[in-house]
Amino acid sequence: MKNLIKGLAQRIRELLYLLVSLPITIFLFSIVVIGLSTGGFLPISVLVFLFLLTFMEAIARFEIKRTNRMLRTDFQIIDNWFSYPFASWDGVKERVTSSRSWMAITYVFLAFFWSLVGFTMAIIGIAGVLGILLSLGLIAFLNFNKSFVFTDNGETISGSFHISHINSPFLEFTFDDNGSTGKFAWSLQSWPAIVASLILILLSIWLIPRIARINAKLVESLLSGTALPELEAKFKKYFGGKKVSVSERQVREAMQTEQIREELSELSNRERQILALMAQGKTNAGIAKTLYINEGSVEKHISNILNKLGINGGEDTHRRVTAVLKYLGISQNND
Repeated sequence: MKNLIKGLAQRIRELLYLLVSLPITIFLFSIVVIGLSTGGFLPISVLVFLFLLTFMEAIARFEIKRTNRMLRTDFQIIDNWFSYPFASWDGVKERVTSSRSWMAITYVFLAFFWSLVGFTMAIIGIAGVLGILLSLGLIAFLNFNKSFVFTDNGETISGSFHISHINSPFLEFTFDDNGSTGKFAWSLQSWPAIVASLILILLSIWLIPRIARINAKLVESLLSGTALPELEAKFKKYFGGKKVSVSERQVREAMQTEQIREELSELSNRERQILALMAQGKTNAGIAKTLYINEGSVEKHISNILNKLGINGGEDTHRRVTAVLKYLGISQNND
């Protein structure tokens, strides 16, 4: 029962997260479009563009905090993106070449799309619930009547639009065209209406958590920066191993940029992510919370990591330490 309540609470949080995300991402999307498309006086356009790149840090902080609060994730907030002042040549170069700023801009465009999809699915799910409640007679609208008269070239069409309680036709439309009459009536008290509502609800229940996870993954990879090392590695691969300049403090860049050693090459991207979190001292529960997966999946991935690294036998704690030492490139001496 406790797990059922916990799962229901999580679904409600995901639903609220998607409902709130659309207006927020519309606002952020508008800011980014304005910042990228400002024309006119060139110096003003440059200042607006630089301000946009700088403002991305505040947007990233806000979105990470919102996701952590609503979805109960534990994504890291990276502060102090920029080392140099806004009004300096070094500050301008740093902002224009900032990987984090451009990743945040990418996030806004992707989040806008997925928030639109998620909001649509949330509304569809709510409509399905309302359909079921109306079909079962648990709720009913007040009576509503509206008459109309339409005249065109001497011809008059009159009629009425009627919404009534659930115990009579729910929606009724009648018209009279110079003696020719017609009537349309529809009631929610029918199996097709109930089945359609159930389909909408099940579709929403299946898609809403997945869309919420996609949004959370975008926040983690593009705003929290877990995709940054992989992005830099790809640049190095395609540009002959040249150093890619990013607007990060040198210490943080050194910590986040890793060269995948040969002994780690067999690990998948997800397994390397989990190994990196193990190196940060996170428990299985902490890793699950960060990656938005369950603890069972974390345990399975860790088992695969240990097997691929050839770490067998011994206590679990010792095996984890050995795996972390290999990840950090520290050789373990046997006394």
